Amino acid sequence: MPFQRLPNWIQLGAFLLALNAGMVNVLGLFTLLHQSVSHMTGNVSLLAMNILDWQPDHLIYLSLVVICFVIGSFYSGLILGNGNLALGRHYGFPLSLVAFFLFLAWLLIPYFPRYGLLWACVAMGVQNAMVSHYKGAIIRTTHLSGVLTDIGLALGYKARGLTVEKRRIVLHFLIFIGFLVGGLIASVLYPYLKLQTFLIPTALSLVMSMAYWIYYFRSSSNLNLD
Repeated sequence: MPFQRLPNWIQLGAFLLALNAGMVNVLGLFTLLHQSVSHMTGNVSLLAMNILDWQPDHLIYLSLVVICFVIGSFYSGLILGNGNLALGRHYGFPLSLVAFFLFLAWLLIPYFPRYGLLWACVAMGVQNAMVSHYKGAIIRTTHLSGVLTDIGLALGYKARGLTVEKRRIVLHFLIFIGFLVGGLIASVLYPYLKLQTFLIPTALSLVMSMAYWIYYFRSSSNLNLD
């Protein structure tokens, strides 16, 4: 099967979004609470454990972590109305929200460590829900379970002699590498910058928002000219 190349803006966007989430999740783990913020599976497991142990403070907090992630996804759904990736949608708005919520987290964590971090959960909920599919490929940029599952499936199909759509594999590898690199960046910088490291994914989200709008308006102008 001939290689089907993804548009450059999708490849770059998926990589940068995953890099962003990789940084934010490591920063959540570095806080006093050691809290995962980019994916909720472990948090829901902790919630189940705290229900059984009946620790009301932890129970309330973990419930808020999950709720805040859902609220972030709600914002994306409200703004975009569809999870299929398409250039015509206004992704600049949710990207700006991601930057704003990460900024709030950076601002509040020194004073309210537990509840300041909730804004990072909202930010990751917004980002993860921005895009769900692209031409049949499932896209999630804030966690890797689905990505690694799809990579493993593709390798299994290939070993079986079946046809594998290369564009999906490229996309999933970019997300994996982006998340890993983001985690490495945060791990290297946090010992020196501490909570100021939160400003890096904040700035990246804002730059992505601005870059998307520039790309969007230029593409729209070219289509009008044609």
